[in-house]
Amino acid sequence: MNRATRLAAALAVLVTSVILSGSPAAGAELPDYAVEPLPRIAAGPDRTLVNAETGEQFRPRGFNYVRLTPMPSKPAAPYHSTFEPGLYDAARAETALRDNWLRGYNTVRVFIDPGNGQDNAIGRPHGLGRGNADLSPADAAYLDNVADFVRLAAAYGIYVLPSLDVFPQNGYYRDIIVNSPHPVNVEGRNRSFMYEGYIRAKEEYLRVFTQEMKDRLGTFMSTFLALQLDNEAYLTSAEAPFHRFSGTVTVAGRSYDMAVPAQRQAAADNAFIAYADRGVAAVKAVDPELMVTMGAFTNLAVGKSFDGLSGRCGAVACADPRYPVRVSTVTRESDLDFFDIHTYLATGRTLAASLGSMEWSQVVGPVINGEFGTQRQWFGSIDAARHALVMHQLGSCDFGISGWLYWTWDTTEDATQRTFFNAVESGGVLATALSPKERPDPCRYLSGRVPAPLVPPSPRGQAATDAGAS
Repeated sequence: MNRATRLAAALAVLVTSVILSGSPAAGAELPDYAVEPLPRIAAGPDRTLVNAETGEQFRPRGFNYVRLTPMPSKPAAPYHSTFEPGLYDAARAETALRDNWLRGYNTVRVFIDPGNGQDNAIGRPHGLGRGNADLSPADAAYLDNVADFVRLAAAYGIYVLPSLDVFPQNGYYRDIIVNSPHPVNVEGRNRSFMYEGYIRAKEEYLRVFTQEMKDRLGTFMSTFLALQLDNEAYLTSAEAPFHRFSGTVTVAGRSYDMAVPAQRQAAADNAFIAYADRGVAAVKAVDPELMVTMGAFTNLAVGKSFDGLSGRCGAVACADPRYPVRVSTVTRESDLDFFDIHTYLATGRTLAASLGSMEWSQVVGPVINGEFGTQRQWFGSIDAARHALVMHQLGSCDFGISGWLYWTWDTTEDATQRTFFNAVESGGVLATALSPKERPDPCRYLSGRVPAPLVPPSPRGQAATDAGAS
């Protein structure tokens, strides 16, 4: 019996149990195809991802699986604790993966915690980096939990997209930074993309993570859809070199005049391209077939344009100093395999306006919608949100989006996240509406019926908010 036949048989048994009981069978065994690695996914022609073995189009459809825990040094701010030793819940993760599989989903996005310097300082480390005394490339117990999750995902035929922001916060990476050339006119957040020491540390992190996963997973590395360099890549106008309209900054061996808007923008664009290319090279030196991607929110979400990080929105100052990576540039000029754009439904944020703010006509290659969702404030009910989210997915097909990962599957640990509709609440209304079992073709409505778009109503006294914990 070949893999496809075994998968169909296993699906038939479990789907029958769902129909009879309304939920996956308690204690259901792993599918018998679990021992076989999934086929690799690769970038295809135009805007598609493809099964590397068959050439068939692959559309990532699934969710962001997120577990959160308050930061010890700042309890109001959570960190991603999905794989934290002592907190990782393999049974809960498997239940979610099984439910995703039964509904026909094929991809899950997760977040890798690099640790936090302030938590290290008070003796409460977490994630991959455990303080300055930790000279290991990455915490082994944490990596074991990531590998366990990937094996579980493979058992259910689900690809994993991990987001790897920054690098482990420990002495090993500190030493890489200390022994690198010191930055000139680069500060704060901007160091991640413009400071040689930080980029070297990120290269080493990506190499280490890829090798450690390869050592643990072997041929099951194919379970990774890609590695994501950053959840949402951005620079800030509030810190050097963009906080003043004077001086120079050097990026990838070339100097830029911060008094000239076009050079300011070129410095930002070329910093992202050089950073992305070095990250891609670090991953592919270990696993040449593993794709690499990057994520971003839209300009519209923060009221920006590609104006050389002026720090202004039209004639007024912006409260939010963040400027996202210029997607049109990195998709044309970097070695990234595909891109991940994040959009949230809210008044004033039509899909056309959101993507238009990113120079969409100039974007090339595959692009997925790695985060989409909505807050409760924009809709009177989950049913109204359901309709709008389906329409969002349908509309995104017209722009060439080729994958959708909802924010989130079941995250409720944090007050900000409770303002978003999650997929499993109210009996799984959204999990069902977006399901490949419900709508095999994500670009068509049920039975070919396409109702009129539903525009989110005006907010009830609140401003739009992005996911917040990412």
